Amino acid sequence: MSAQSAIDQFALPAAVTILGIYQLSVRFVTAVVKSRQKFKVQVPDTNGPPEFIRTYRAHQNTLEFYPVSVVCLWIASLFFHPVPASVAYLGFLIGRERYFWGYIETADKRIPGFKFSIKCLIGLFAMCIFGVVHKFVRYYGGIDIWLKIISNGSFSESDL
Repeated sequence: MSAQSAIDQFALPAAVTILGIYQLSVRFVTAVVKSRQKFKVQVPDTNGPPEFIRTYRAHQNTLEFYPVSVVCLWIASLFFHPVPASVAYLGFLIGRERYFWGYIETADKRIPGFKFSIKCLIGLFAMCIFGVVHKFVRYYGGIDIWLKIISNGSFSESDL
């Protein structure tokens, strides 16, 4: 068995980040380009038939969520754990996939994918908060919250 470096544990979040880049920059961009061609909407126009507008809006909405989702993935991976963070981000990507293709069909079909992706993003955000608070309190306060919770489930006055 070869020695592992500290960076090895981040291969999974890196892989799902690449998957997210592929989804946004290849799959969804290709759909917008094909929609432009199909409905003869020239760049830089953003108006056209409802089918084009839904495709364009689905892509724009995904662009709006992408920075937040990637930042949450990496903060949660660094300060909480890379595996559950990556699983939550993968769920987010699945939700965005359902959102995008559903929205292209009809506006109402975007809702299930949107709700699923938001739930995954909230989970990622919770991991960010817990991870950062835990490391902050451990480093600056000398209290390991996670160890206290696991060991006896409570704090004594001497801990504070």
